[in-house]
Amino acid sequence: MDLTALSRHVSESVGAEHVLNDPADCARYALCGATPNLVVTPGSIGEMSQVIAAAMSANAIVIPWGGGTRQAQGYSLTTDSEGQRPVLVARTNRLTRVVEHEPADLTIKVETGMTATAFDALVRPHGQMLPIDAPLPDHTTLGGMIAAAVAGPRRLGYGTLRDLLLGVTVVEASGRVSKAGGTVVKNVSGYDMMKLYLGSYGTLAIIVEASFKLIPRPRASATVWCAFESHTAAFDLIDVLHSSQLTPVAAEYLAQAGGVDVLGRLVNGCTMPYAVAVRAEGLPAAVERHLRDIPQFATAAGAVDAQILRDAAHDLLWARIADLPQTMEATSDEMVMRLSCLPSELARALQDAATIAERRDLPLLIDAHALSGVAYLRVSGANEALQFWHREMLARWPRLIVLAAPAAISDDLALWGSDPVGLNLMQRIKREFDPRDILNPGRFVV
Repeated sequence: MDLTALSRHVSESVGAEHVLNDPADCARYALCGATPNLVVTPGSIGEMSQVIAAAMSANAIVIPWGGGTRQAQGYSLTTDSEGQRPVLVARTNRLTRVVEHEPADLTIKVETGMTATAFDALVRPHGQMLPIDAPLPDHTTLGGMIAAAVAGPRRLGYGTLRDLLLGVTVVEASGRVSKAGGTVVKNVSGYDMMKLYLGSYGTLAIIVEASFKLIPRPRASATVWCAFESHTAAFDLIDVLHSSQLTPVAAEYLAQAGGVDVLGRLVNGCTMPYAVAVRAEGLPAAVERHLRDIPQFATAAGAVDAQILRDAAHDLLWARIADLPQTMEATSDEMVMRLSCLPSELARALQDAATIAERRDLPLLIDAHALSGVAYLRVSGANEALQFWHREMLARWPRLIVLAAPAAISDDLALWGSDPVGLNLMQRIKREFDPRDILNPGRFVV
């Protein structure tokens, strides 16, 4: 099947008005400067199945596309040597139906083209939430969150999508529709196939439907914002929080250097280069205990300021913090990374990041889930200096994943960090699920 036949086939499946084939229209979905031949927006799972089956028959490359917020991540597509394989973008933003919602059971099943904001508006009237805190929630889709294994600051208190995802429906590379997991909290034993798709970056299947375990919205919530003059003092507070009996749902360490002025925009009047934001949620009495004890801990650790934020100020702060790792608006001289390590090693890892950046006079912004061992780093500068910074950091901290980087150096970096221990197994799974390398070929570690 050639490109003309593929275009005709998918137009018959989804309607010509939902197919873009003009290069000017398709340019909005370009990756690494390469413009796809077709952009298709199916309106149902059945239509998605037909589109992917047609793409397989045409030996086309398929790029799953939700809100487009994480498309900067990964290597360039692997194409054939003559560039003859058509490239098709399969969008999910028309897949927004609510399949099943049982508020009394705290479970829901929806199509995954729904955005995080729309999903929250759906469950909020029932006093429920999915506490993931995705960046750019007006654009980020549920399917994209699952494919990229997105986890926000509140992972400390509520866990990650791995803990909240009950089941998925996917369209495989052949076009076949399959399901894994279920719609209840407790499922039968067996292979947990659902977890294969979590964090697979669109390389195994297109996630079109998902079931989630919901969480009751807290009765009270507030934040303690603590500003520090030094990295050491900030981590002194984090160490105290770790050993205390308090149970914050998030504890963010934030640092800026080299002229970056982000903390002042997060909280008006903050002029210190280091801060710790502690979020408390739950029963009012429990929240008030956090608001009483944490400022005392912060003062003892050397904080120069400790503010209590409630209501709109609290919500605005955490919305801004959630957006700090976003890459859709990354500049052409900026590199954004995700670092993972043991929580006990985080202070040393972030000190390394700052020291190496200082050697090349690179502006650096750090947003770290301080008690979880995960940090997002934004560094900007000339390409050579960015490569130096990345090389030095990767040598010390192998679990350093690049979320976005300047196009000129992107494919020369180890974007997914050092090879994972199970790389051979991951490659075998990819070959089994997608033997013709249809889905996002070359972009992920497999």
